[in-house]
Amino acid sequence: MLVTIIAFIVGVFTVYFSEQRLWDYDDSVYELNLDSNQFNLLKPKKRWELPKKLKEISGLSYFGGNKLACIQDEDAVFYVYDLNNEAIIRDDTFGKKGDYEDVEVIDDIAYVLNSNGDIYYFHIENQGIGEVKKIKTDLSKHNDAEGLGFDRFTNELLIACKEDPGIKDVKIEKSRSIYSLNLNNRKLIHNPKYIVDSESYDEMLEKKGLNRKKHKPFKPSGIAIHPKTNYVFIIATVGKMMVILSPDGKIADLIPLDPGLFVQPEGICFSPEGDLYISSEGRGKKGYILKF
Repeated sequence: MLVTIIAFIVGVFTVYFSEQRLWDYDDSVYELNLDSNQFNLLKPKKRWELPKKLKEISGLSYFGGNKLACIQDEDAVFYVYDLNNEAIIRDDTFGKKGDYEDVEVIDDIAYVLNSNGDIYYFHIENQGIGEVKKIKTDLSKHNDAEGLGFDRFTNELLIACKEDPGIKDVKIEKSRSIYSLNLNNRKLIHNPKYIVDSESYDEMLEKKGLNRKKHKPFKPSGIAIHPKTNYVFIIATVGKMMVILSPDGKIADLIPLDPGLFVQPEGICFSPEGDLYISSEGRGKKGYILKF
């Protein structure tokens, strides 16, 4: 019994510390040089440690004026975090406890994604929020909707699914799906707008010399569109990867997310100028936001 307990403890510590070590990749694989996109995901420009309320931060959106909108995955609270003052400047409750995965602010309306595919939305007012309404999509808990982004070129919300890529009569295998919701009629389009298929993903892993065991399976946790190039950026906690899709849906690049820097990355957004923000839960420690 004692030997078994010791072996278990050693195993836990081995896994824990192996996740904290930097992956032994050439520094160039962490660099993105794509049109006007230039990032090195090993070298954040700044890091913000978040208050306890955002320990389990799960979604991120640019709010304007050097502020970010945030949610955390258990409480239905809309937060605004001031990057300059490093403080929460508003918190508005919009519903009951649930599993809220991402947020997107468009003009004065906030959209919040539930993992079952439902989207809650409300007007952001000077004092509080307006009436909370719900969009019922045909996605379900089996899809495990995790990421919400905005395509301003088509006026659509993008929904990245972590699990089942299919929906109702649409059968899809060995892929991850990104669906779109038309904001003109608030209806979900049943055919995915983008598909990250396993074969293309594997080919790009091999092309970049990335280890399959470290980056599969790939399960999206956040999505955002670059404001100037319309490239689609998808991050994944499971798989520790950033996938960049060109506007036509092809994989343009893969950038690994080193577990020593990205503990549990779930939120991603861009400023209008193209600065990249990624938020992460702390897994027992403080949540945080990184700027690139």
